[in-house]
Amino acid sequence: MKIKGVIGILGCGWLGFPLAQSLISGGYLVKGTTTSQQKIQTLTAEGIDPYLVQFSASKPDPDLSGFLQADTLIVSVPPGRRNADGFENYRRMARHLCALLPESRISRLIFISSTSVYADSNGIVNESSPLLPVSGSGKLLEEIEYLFSGLQMKVIILRLAGLIGSERLPGRFFAGKTNIPNGRAPINLIHLDDVIRLIHSIIENDQAHGVYNGCAPSHPTKEEFYTLAAKQAGLRVPEFLPEKITWKIITSERLESELNFKFKISSLMDWLSNRKMLYLFGILFALFRF
Repeated sequence: MKIKGVIGILGCGWLGFPLAQSLISGGYLVKGTTTSQQKIQTLTAEGIDPYLVQFSASKPDPDLSGFLQADTLIVSVPPGRRNADGFENYRRMARHLCALLPESRISRLIFISSTSVYADSNGIVNESSPLLPVSGSGKLLEEIEYLFSGLQMKVIILRLAGLIGSERLPGRFFAGKTNIPNGRAPINLIHLDDVIRLIHSIIENDQAHGVYNGCAPSHPTKEEFYTLAAKQAGLRVPEFLPEKITWKIITSERLESELNFKFKISSLMDWLSNRKMLYLFGILFALFRF
């Protein structure tokens, strides 16, 4: 297979690792980073050129000279909200990259951001909507978006809605809870498979530029989605307050109109229903097998 190019993925976690696997299958050489020495062997086994990279005030900034020998860099590192120094380490990471990228081989940066940079405006939000983040992580991502956008190179910012997939079971999020506010507010989610597909689309389209939102086009209410998710997981059904106070509907206008991207998992409720059917088929298969 002809090599299409070299891609560096900073952060081979829940998104970055399957993305790396998919890119390798698509004909790319992939360099990937991890913060865990134990995961080096896992990356190597999948054909990923591994690098141990950690950003911490207690350690010198890592040497990224080998890792940055690539055509495209994808930054797929979420802000470290569980670590007391997570936000500052995230800033350290971004500043270090901004210092190194101008002198590196990298010609394109894809930064994985979040739709949390938009406020709940009680309306439809597209890529041109103002940024009014409320959460700490949203404010940090807005800061880093601005920092990366100042680089003299092609910078693409991908703002993703909440991530769902085979290993993230949404039924657990609210199971058993009561008096959950904002039950009738629409939700904004995107499946991991579609995220990987849209990143492929961005990489393979030379005209891709600027900011893109990534969010499934269906927006069931919080109550509808998480109630069904809990039922299918066999968990105690949550109880939501019948209200719609603050909300937003994220659209992916630029992906669909400029890149002609079509979502594979467009209906979140259908996805939940199909998961139940696959689960039942799996049980039946196991029973008949023995």
